[in-house]
Amino acid sequence: MMIRLKALAFVPYCCVMFSALLYATIFGNVTTIFQQMYTNTNRYHEMLNNVRDFLKLYQVPKGLSERVMDYIVSTWAMSKGIDTERVLSICPKDMRADICVHLNRLVFNEHPAFRLASDGCLRSLAVEFQTTHCAPGDLIFHAGESVDTLCFVVSGSLEVIQDDEVIAILGKGDVFGDVFWKESSLAHSCANVRALTYCDLHVIRREALLKVLEFYTAFANSFSRNLILTCNLRKRGEKKSGL
Repeated sequence: MMIRLKALAFVPYCCVMFSALLYATIFGNVTTIFQQMYTNTNRYHEMLNNVRDFLKLYQVPKGLSERVMDYIVSTWAMSKGIDTERVLSICPKDMRADICVHLNRLVFNEHPAFRLASDGCLRSLAVEFQTTHCAPGDLIFHAGESVDTLCFVVSGSLEVIQDDEVIAILGKGDVFGDVFWKESSLAHSCANVRALTYCDLHVIRREALLKVLEFYTAFANSFSRNLILTCNLRKRGEKKSGL
């Protein structure tokens, strides 16, 4: 009888201990979350203050300053202050390639030019891709400058301007740049390409793409046949109907 009473007395004690541990765990996690939010907020405001001081110190014109601040705010809203390149640099080579393939999956899955690429080829391509975030009004290409990147539009809208006239509107799924894998010389852009909205572009540089195509010759043939540029900046284009 005494043992049973002790056992019954032990049950509430266990409940109290479990509740205390549960409370401590939840409270600790919540505290950690708030501390992280506080740290991120401080980093954000510190960065904004640094940018403002820079713009003021070098007397950057008001219009350009507003564009810079707008870009900084929009980029932070998307990335939450996470430095992707720094994270990738910590990971070993194999893991970094896997992450890059995942980050570029929209491009690889959407465009037929990548369908015949082997896993090794995709991994080699993925680590060479870079993601570019553009704000409204940003010029991705200026008329007359060299076209040394191939750009895949993942989100947003852009306009192609030739002789002060809009000849094309680009959006999700479009590709622009130059077919430098078919040409021996570096091209000069025949048009300006300007962001109309916030845009995300996945871009790969000429040298990096040519290096991969040179190694994966079977893929190079498929890529050359199947990749169609929405806008080839090497050639002067005609205004598309409806514009």
